[in-house]
Amino acid sequence: MNDLRIPIALFFGITGMILLTVTGNHAPLTDAPVNLHVGVSMVLFGGVMAWLARRRS
Repeated sequence: MNDLRIPIALFFGITGMILLTVTGNHAPLTDAPVNLHVGVSMVLFGGVMAWLARRRS
């Protein structure tokens, strides 16, 4: 496993999915669903890393 993008993609994908499933939590100073926004961005980043790893091989 020389390509580090695969474990990075797995980590961000799994962590993002966990954050997407946790609902009802809001930041203390705002009503924005922080877990939703961060979870979506982490899943997208994991997807980009997986795409880059697959494109290389």
